[in-house]
Amino acid sequence: MKNILSKWHLNFATYLFFLLSFCCGFFKQSLILFFLVFFHECGHILAILLCHYSFLRVDIYPFGGMTRIDKPLNSSINKEIFIACSGVFLQLILGLFLFLFRNSFSDYHLFQSYNFILIFFNLLPIIPLDGSVILHAFLEKFFSYQKAFFLYEVFSVLFFLCFLFANFYFNVDNYFICGVLFTQFLLLKKQEKYLFHRFYLERFLNNYPYKKIINHKTVDISFLKKETKHFFYLSDRYVTEQDVLAKYYLTEPKKSGKMDMF
Repeated sequence: MKNILSKWHLNFATYLFFLLSFCCGFFKQSLILFFLVFFHECGHILAILLCHYSFLRVDIYPFGGMTRIDKPLNSSINKEIFIACSGVFLQLILGLFLFLFRNSFSDYHLFQSYNFILIFFNLLPIIPLDGSVILHAFLEKFFSYQKAFFLYEVFSVLFFLCFLFANFYFNVDNYFICGVLFTQFLLLKKQEKYLFHRFYLERFLNNYPYKKIINHKTVDISFLKKETKHFFYLSDRYVTEQDVLAKYYLTEPKKSGKMDMF
């Protein structure tokens, strides 16, 4: 338990947010929001432990949290969806509990409104919210890792622009949150090539269980897809994806730097 609690960290902005809310008379609202964020992240941690993964740390921000998980990129798609949905699911259970005891809870309406606003916000398919993780996992069921990642980014940008327009049109003024979301997208974009390399290297070094087998007429590792074993036609025979990946990782890299074609 002590080891788990040591992985929880409050961001500096969270301390500042509590100080400002106390000075402005909104401390109770801030505590409710903090509790809901904490409860939401507990849902993720519970799901992570049930899936036999481990989490590295939990960062709590003024309007949300982020749990960093220690797991391979080639992890089970269903487990990814389960972990992403777990925080919202625990909040729904909390909402039902509050409803059953609404008459004995003085701040029921405030608590419940914050709870459902947080649920709705987390389900938006905008990086790095849970909704985007769920969308990405579903895309990985139908597309290669590289293509699913591209569509994941495109949908995230489109929904972010809608969210930004809604803030402007309805005068919601959540521009701090918009700034955080935009920053997280840029950070992910910066890691894109690293994630691709890591995904392929994991496939090369590990023998993951696969549900499907696909044969390709051309040699292109950008076709590689989660939970699928790939064979590529080379010269007069089919070779495994490990053979193709070995050509990249065990030989001199090409001057072009490209890793999708051989």
